[in-house]
Amino acid sequence: MQLSAFFNLIRWRNLLLIIYIQIVIKFSVFPNFAIGTNLTNFQFYILLLAILSITAAGYIINDILDIETDKINKPKKLIISTIFSVETTKRWYLYLNTIGIFFGIFISLKIEKPSLSFIFIGAALLLYYYSKKLKKLPLVGNLTVALLVSINVLILLIFDLNTPDNITNLNYVKTTILIVAFFAFCINFIRELVKDIEDINGDYKLKMNTLPILTGRKRTKNVISILCVFLIFLLVLFLNYFTSGQIVISLYVIVFILLPILYVTIEINKAKSPKKIHTISSLLKLVMFFGINILIILSITH
Repeated sequence: MQLSAFFNLIRWRNLLLIIYIQIVIKFSVFPNFAIGTNLTNFQFYILLLAILSITAAGYIINDILDIETDKINKPKKLIISTIFSVETTKRWYLYLNTIGIFFGIFISLKIEKPSLSFIFIGAALLLYYYSKKLKKLPLVGNLTVALLVSINVLILLIFDLNTPDNITNLNYVKTTILIVAFFAFCINFIRELVKDIEDINGDYKLKMNTLPILTGRKRTKNVISILCVFLIFLLVLFLNYFTSGQIVISLYVIVFILLPILYVTIEINKAKSPKKIHTISSLLKLVMFFGINILIILSITH
């Protein structure tokens, strides 16, 4: 019971997605495009441990500071104060951040780029400040989460990428990963707005200033629809200019990414119940997973 609760506390599904992203880029994209890398496998796993530790710590501090909100929004899923004490989870938060920052600094020194240590220190501070202040502000908190997710996609470009003999491959890989990172940013920004609608009751009682509270559910749903249309437009451009002639990739993008986003565009304005809103949020997380898989398909079919 406690082990299961701990894994739910650190959002093990989200951590698995981070692991998946890094493994896909490290062991599929880079080798298939003959991209030189800086990190040994061992160093890569150390980097991954640092990322996971800081991310897990971020989820813990978010739940610690969100106890009162969660009592209203999701009382049946409340972990802190029911299964684990606040004091215990604060210790876990401290331990995980210490591990993440320590190994982040270690790997930065190992590749002789000490300035990269500030990425880990900055991420830990930003996650705390997000939970404490930023998430209460309209759009600012949503943009912060979306930015941090996109950085997870880009992290190996920063730490592991080396200059190959084939500059064309390097540019192609950089462009592809940047596109996927931007896609991840957009999807997560939209999903954060959906989650704000889902959590509006608890947020309102605690006087938070999220977009649905300031403008209402209907206007926020309209914003989500507009953002989805914008993303669909970008996906059409991607299909037209980046995957032209590649039928497998084009079909994959249409079926698993474009059509689900179109569904969200239509259904978000019809959604009334918290269950329906939660379903849309879960669908967007699935679309994020499908978007990451583009990297595998492109690397295999290249």
